[in-house]
Amino acid sequence: MLDVRQVRQRVGISQKDLAKKKVGITQAFLSEVETGTKSPSLLTAAKLARALGCTIDELLGEKEDERMKLSKNNAVELLV
Repeated sequence: MLDVRQVRQRVGISQKDLAKKKVGITQAFLSEVETGTKSPSLLTAAKLARALGCTIDELLGEKEDERMKLSKNNAVELLV
């Protein structure tokens, strides 16, 4: 699930400013993304991350140790 609201609030930007001025989407759509009603395209997720000064992984709520665990599991699967 995307943690856009959490990151947006941490950065201190309003929905309106993030949506219209930074990303080029409607405030209504951003609200739906924040509540999980809708999912953004990869391009929109990238724009959100760039505007919020974070990575897409952070928006997805993934932590570095979780990514490392997944990478190690994938590497093991590739070796088998």
